[in-house]
Amino acid sequence: MQTTKKIGRFLVAFLLLLSIFPVVGKAETNEQIVQTNNTSKAIVVADQNGSDSVNLWSEDSEDSSILTTIPSSSEVTIIEKGTEFSKVMYNDPNSQESVTGFIKNDCLVNQEQNNTETDTSKQDDQSKIKNEPVQKARILAPSKDTKEAASASDLESSKDASNQTSTIKTFVAKASIDTAYQVRRGIALNSTTNVYSSQDANGSILKSYPEGSILKYNVPVAAFYECTVIINGVATTGYINASDVEITEDSQPFLYGTSLASPTNIYSEPSTDSTVIKSYSQGSTLKMKAPIYDWYSCTVIINGTAMTGYISASDVEDVVDNQQSKRGIGLNSPTAIYSKASTTSKVIKKYDEGSILAYKTFTSDWYECTVYINGQATTGYISAYDVEEITTSPVTLRGIGRYTQTNVYTKASSSSKSLKTYAQGAVLKYTTFTADWYVATVYIKGKATQGYIEASDVENAVSPQQSLKGIAQKSPTVIYSGPATSTKVLKSYSKFTILSYKTFTSNWYECVVYINGVATNGYIRKSDVSIQKLTNYNLSLSDAVAMQMKASPKADGQGKVNATAAQVAYYMDPTNFSQGSTDYYQFLILSSYAGTDAKELNNNILKGKGVLAGHGQAFITAAKTYNISELYLISHSFLETGNGTSALAKGVKINGKTVYNVYGIGAYDSNPTQLGAQYAYDHGWTSIDKAIIEGAQFVSANYINNGQDTLYKMRWNPDAMATLNRANHQYATDVGWAVKQTSTLAMLYNQLTKFTLLYEVPVYL
Repeated sequence: MQTTKKIGRFLVAFLLLLSIFPVVGKAETNEQIVQTNNTSKAIVVADQNGSDSVNLWSEDSEDSSILTTIPSSSEVTIIEKGTEFSKVMYNDPNSQESVTGFIKNDCLVNQEQNNTETDTSKQDDQSKIKNEPVQKARILAPSKDTKEAASASDLESSKDASNQTSTIKTFVAKASIDTAYQVRRGIALNSTTNVYSSQDANGSILKSYPEGSILKYNVPVAAFYECTVIINGVATTGYINASDVEITEDSQPFLYGTSLASPTNIYSEPSTDSTVIKSYSQGSTLKMKAPIYDWYSCTVIINGTAMTGYISASDVEDVVDNQQSKRGIGLNSPTAIYSKASTTSKVIKKYDEGSILAYKTFTSDWYECTVYINGQATTGYISAYDVEEITTSPVTLRGIGRYTQTNVYTKASSSSKSLKTYAQGAVLKYTTFTADWYVATVYIKGKATQGYIEASDVENAVSPQQSLKGIAQKSPTVIYSGPATSTKVLKSYSKFTILSYKTFTSNWYECVVYINGVATNGYIRKSDVSIQKLTNYNLSLSDAVAMQMKASPKADGQGKVNATAAQVAYYMDPTNFSQGSTDYYQFLILSSYAGTDAKELNNNILKGKGVLAGHGQAFITAAKTYNISELYLISHSFLETGNGTSALAKGVKINGKTVYNVYGIGAYDSNPTQLGAQYAYDHGWTSIDKAIIEGAQFVSANYINNGQDTLYKMRWNPDAMATLNRANHQYATDVGWAVKQTSTLAMLYNQLTKFTLLYEVPVYL
C-alpha cells in the first residue's frame, strides 16, 4: 500500500513537473535525458493504442497470444530487457496472482529514471540561470501565475550556441509581479518569426525563430505580444507581431485518430522540418490533443521517457466522437479483420462472404470491431468497403421471381448453399435486409428457416397498390394463377370485357376471380388489357360523312347555320383529337363506375352545390348499381337542377309528401316543376338519395346503356350508320356538340385524384 501511495505521489509530481518544464528530445542527441538504469520496476503506459490498457503477450511478438491486459499506470517488475519487448512480471491486484509475459518497450516508463530526472531538475536550477532559450523549446501549458514567470533566467539552461541545438530547454515569458499579465503560448507561422525591440514591425530585430517554433509571451499590447529573450546572457524584453503566431488554448481535449500516412511521423515540433522522434505504421490508433494550426500534439515514450510530439493533421483522420453500433454483411470472400485500420496491417481473422458482422463506427473508411483470438477478445478493424450495412428499419415486401429459378440462400451470398428454389413468377414474401439482399423465412421439412434472396433475382410489387379498370384486348383474355404465363389458367374473358384489377409489377396486374364461389387471387398480363377500346365499324370516313350530310347537320348550337362536309369530316375523324387532351373525353366510356372516392366527391365537386352537397356516396352507389359513370350523373344533375338549387331538387309536395327529382326526368317544358314532381311521386323518390340512385336507372337505360355510352356515339351513332347505312338516333345536330361537352367532364376529373378513365375510339376504313 505504501509503495502504491509513493508511486501515486511520484506520478502527480512528475506530471506537474512536465507541465511546468516540458521538454522535447531530438532523436540524434539526448545529452539532457538521464539514461535508464538497470532497475527492476517500471510503470505501464498505454502508448497510442486508443485504450487505457496494455497487452501482455505470451512471447516477444504481437503474433503471440495475449495473456491478459494491464491497466495503464500499473507497476510491473522487469525481468529481462529486450530490443522491442521486455519480459515482465505483473501482480494482478484482483486475482492476487502473478503473470509473466512480454510488454512492448514503448509502453514502459522506468520508475527510477523518472525519479532521478525529477531530482536532477531540482538540483540543476542554479546551473540553468544563465542559459539562453533555443527555438526548439516546447511550452504547452499557459500559466496565470505571474510569480512563477517572474524571471526568464530561472529556467534557462544553456551557455553557448553550440549547446542550443542539442540541449532540451524551456522559455518563459516575462510577467511583472505587480501587473496581472496572462501568459500565452503560440506557434510561429512564418518561416522567420521575429522578436522586435519595440512595438514596431520596422524596428530592430532582437531575435528570430523558424516556422513551427512554440513561443511563450504575455497578453498582447496593441498588435504585439511581449516576451523575454536572452541576448548575450542578458534577459531582454522583446515584442512579437501578433499576426506571426497563433494562440493555443489552455485546455485541449484528447482526441483519437487513425494514421493515414505510411509511416506517420511524430515530430519534435509542429513542423515537418523538425526531427522525427517516432513513427507509426498506417492504420495505428493515436491519442492526441486538439489541433492547433494543422498540428496535433501527443505524448510518446522515447527510451522509457514520456515526451511530447506533434503530428501533422493531414497525416491522421479523427475517430468519430460517439461511436454507433452497426451490423452488416461481409462482401468479400473472405472478408478480412485487420489488426489496424489499414489493409497493409496484419489480418487477424477472416469471415466468409455474406457473414453477419457486428461493428462500430470508427472513421469514414473504417469500422472497429471485437473478435476472439484463442478465446481472447481482441480489437480489430474492417474496411467500410468490405461490408454492407444491414437496415435498422426492415420493411416487409412482396415480389415475384424474375428467372427460371429463384434461390433462397443460407447466407447473403450467391456462393453460399441454396436452401430452396422457386419457379419464375412465384409470389414471394420477404423483408429488406441490405441494399442488395432480402431476408425471408422458408420451411425446410416443416421447420421455419431463415434464408436470403438476392434483390436482383426478384421484382418488388408496387406499394400501395392502385385499383384500376381496363378493357380486355385478347380473345380470350386469360387470368393466370401466378404472374407467369407458364402458370395455371384460372379464368378467361372475351375481348372488350371491362375488368377490374390492381397494380402489381411492371408487367402484371393482380385481380380477384371467383372459382366455384371461392375468391382467388389471379394475375393479368398488362399487355392483355388497356384503358382504350378500338372499335372498327367497317365503314369509310367519307361514307360516314355523306350519311351525316343527309341529316342536315348544323354548325351552331341554335340550329340555324348549316355545316359543311369539311366541318362534319373534322369532328367525325377521331385522329384529329390526341389522347390526353380535353377533347379526348368525347371517347370516355360512361357506362361504368369511374372509381372515384366519396370523400373527394363531397369535398372537391359537390361542396356548395345546394341539396346535392354531401351526397357523393349516393352517386357512387347509383353508378355501381346501374353501370353508369358517377361523374356523368353529377354533370347531368348540375345541368338539370342549376347546381342543386331548382325547386324540383329542393323538394315539391304532392299529396302531402315531399318528393325530389335531380335529373329533370319527366319535367317537360309545358309545366316542368309539376310534371317532374309527379314523376318523382309516382316512383317514390321521397329523399335526395332515392332521387339520385333510382333516377340513375332511367338515365342509364335511356341515355347510356342503349349502345351510345360515349359523347361521340351520342352525337354520331356510328353503330347505326354501320347497320342502317344512315344517320339515326342522335342527341344533337350541332357538329361540335360532343367536343363542347368535354370541358365539363374534364373540369370534374381534374378536381379528383382517384378515378379510372376508359375510352372507346371508332376506327374508320
